[in-house]
Amino acid sequence: MSISIGGCDGSRLGDIRDISVHGVTGCGVYGLYMILKASAGNLRAEAFLSQLQCRIELASTTLSLANGFIEGNPVVRWTQHSEVEQIGFHFYLSASQIAAIESHRCSGDIRLGVWLSGEAVYEGKTQSFSDKSEYVIPKQQWIEALNAMNYQDSLLFELPMPKSDNSVEEGVRQLFERAQAHICNGNYQECVGLCRQIIEYVEIQHEDKQAAAEAIKKYRDNRQDMTALQRMLFLRESLKNLLHLGSHHGDEFSRLQAQAILGMTLSLLSSPEVGILK
Repeated sequence: MSISIGGCDGSRLGDIRDISVHGVTGCGVYGLYMILKASAGNLRAEAFLSQLQCRIELASTTLSLANGFIEGNPVVRWTQHSEVEQIGFHFYLSASQIAAIESHRCSGDIRLGVWLSGEAVYEGKTQSFSDKSEYVIPKQQWIEALNAMNYQDSLLFELPMPKSDNSVEEGVRQLFERAQAHICNGNYQECVGLCRQIIEYVEIQHEDKQAAAEAIKKYRDNRQDMTALQRMLFLRESLKNLLHLGSHHGDEFSRLQAQAILGMTLSLLSSPEVGILK
């Protein structure tokens, strides 16, 4: 299937046979740059395409994602000798829109519905066109786009993962990035296992394993007198107990569970009393 570029009279000037997506760093948004590869048909004269608009949606649904903004010269000129013309559109996506795409693709390829509309001038006549088709974005291409748009610099509820000159903090950050990448690739057990490594790494840096053991004992014997720090340490130990399953055969974690665990780990360790990130 492809998007047909032509008029209401049934004539076909060309079509969009392929698309590719690329990530762009944005300010407060995730930038997606989509390239539509337009092929001209057998033209007898020049054709000019203008007023181009593009809209994307999740394939096989009625969920519209975003409208695109064309880059550069908004008029495309085709001649009898034209072959492939690249038309670029910028899309700006929120964290919730990215989450919807991630949920829809289920860690695989993405199927996007793409609408393209505009006006074509050909042989002295102006004709409007609008058509839609579905395209598959390969999983690896999408993951590369996520990396380029700095998607892994924050989780969906926007807890920061700042870069740091501190080698310990940077080591934790890199482990979080690897865990986030595992979610993108559908490796949920590996994500959970890495979260456990992060907490164990933090324990070594804080040298507070004994304090955590005492917090567990106090929870059993006299929990009402626990301090806030002891309760935080107990919470960290409880989370570590959950993460233990990530390194052993048995129950398999789902994407939503792995995502929640990654969020809990980052949220807890953002506290300097029991974590590293500041």
